[in-house]
Amino acid sequence: MELKQNHVKRTLNEGGTCFGTMLRMVKVPEVISLSATAGWDYVVLDTEHWGCDSESLKSLALVAKYEKLGFLVRVPDKLYHQMAHTLDLGAEGLVLPRVDTEEEARHIIKSTKYFPLGERGASISKISTLFRDCSAEQFLDWSNKETLIVVQIETEEAVNRVDSIVSVEGVDAVMIGPFDLSQSLGIPGQTKDPRVQDAFEAVIESCNRHGVAPGVHLTDLEDVKLWASRGMRFITFQYDGQFLLNACRKTVAQLKQLA
Repeated sequence: MELKQNHVKRTLNEGGTCFGTMLRMVKVPEVISLSATAGWDYVVLDTEHWGCDSESLKSLALVAKYEKLGFLVRVPDKLYHQMAHTLDLGAEGLVLPRVDTEEEARHIIKSTKYFPLGERGASISKISTLFRDCSAEQFLDWSNKETLIVVQIETEEAVNRVDSIVSVEGVDAVMIGPFDLSQSLGIPGQTKDPRVQDAFEAVIESCNRHGVAPGVHLTDLEDVKLWASRGMRFITFQYDGQFLLNACRKTVAQLKQLA
């Protein structure tokens, strides 16, 4: 059988740009098809700051297999069982928070890739294969090629070491966490401060040097325009709760004008 190709990974490898959003509140399977219909390239299910049980995660992953949409999961930490188990449940890629060193990046690849790239425990995910027959050799090769690994640069230490972090084979993209980065720099919430902006530029430069897609999580459209023009190619915008709130506010304001 033909396993699903990771179009996000392919687009990034070809030098293109992908736009996604983050799921925190809405965890019903229908949100995957809704997001695909809306035109997002990918969604990130946030299990670092918000919870999601295994059954819900599997349901989301299963629906995603029938859509072109990329389904990524941000895990709470860089622990082996969290990374490998989430992939076994059908995630097409992982977003790893607070990656500060080359050693952590190597541990991530060792935990998420099969031989010869890593040492992940081998198990053919029936969700990934849609319960169709698939040889072990085919599955392991496909998983190594198609799983998208995104590391988050969120501290001053990570910025200082970003060149060595993104040099690790198997790291596909970076997603900067602007608020955490500003906090690490001693200026919490001041994401437009020159020190934060300089850090963005340093990450872009290192990523481009090593063939890794630079990216960031932003909540302001003008910031997206700015950083897309400066080379960010893996751009996560807003999250589900804010989209719902913004739509409700706009509609309610229009309705009240009729009163």
